[in-house]
Amino acid sequence: MGEKKIHVQAHRGACSEFVENTLPSFERAVELKVDSIELDVQLTKDGEVVVFHDFDITPEWCRDNLGNPLASSMPIWKINLAEIQELEIRIDRRLTHKRELLDLEKKIPTLREVFLKMKQWNQNSLHPIGLDIEIKRKEFNDPEAPSVEIIVQKVIAEINQYWDIGNAVVRSFDFSVLEEMKRQAPQIPIAVLTYQTEIPYLEICQKFHPKILAPFFKSISTNEISEVRAAGVEVWPYTVNTVQEFERMISAGVSGLTTDNPKGLIEFLNQ
Repeated sequence: MGEKKIHVQAHRGACSEFVENTLPSFERAVELKVDSIELDVQLTKDGEVVVFHDFDITPEWCRDNLGNPLASSMPIWKINLAEIQELEIRIDRRLTHKRELLDLEKKIPTLREVFLKMKQWNQNSLHPIGLDIEIKRKEFNDPEAPSVEIIVQKVIAEINQYWDIGNAVVRSFDFSVLEEMKRQAPQIPIAVLTYQTEIPYLEICQKFHPKILAPFFKSISTNEISEVRAAGVEVWPYTVNTVQEFERMISAGVSGLTTDNPKGLIEFLNQ
């Protein structure tokens, strides 16, 4: 399969093998020598940037540090970092290997912790692994909820202080986040995330001038991929996990793939 380079992006780390969005999942992706890692970030009540996908901490996802189920669900933005750090993520719904992971770190990390660990893991590498940071933001009526300006400002500050701008991308489904990124930090590349079908991809790319378009893999056609790439934008669909999906997307002309199964994708590309 080695005719052209396909960018391999590990979705929430190597989340088919380790609990998603945790340090072990990211470390496994580094061991696999992926090109980049995608992760999700949100703000806590006290304004810290944490790495977690869902908007709510739920009994389904987390237990306290004694292993007891939580009494109820709570939005991330209503919980302080110290309280979040007491929680432990349960075995992940995405894992394909139903093994016990009691000896592994299952805490919710901060973005800063991920940056510092990734710097260690990238040390002396000829090809440092990039980070693709998805800003999660839910529309709230509550005036105490973090504004788009604040969460973007916080993420930019963490990137500037603890990471390399040249090795970062910020992505979001929320166009207000992307607009705010362009306003506050036009030097940081962005990726436009989309899910729906019949999206005017080229029009969106002309509006935001992203580095990457990241569509749901079933929603974009070969012709649309060709149009977007001709406009100078890379196309990295998500979440592409099987050999059949790898083959179909690569044949369609994408430049990268976001996958829960980076090991399988790398093995496929090395055939």
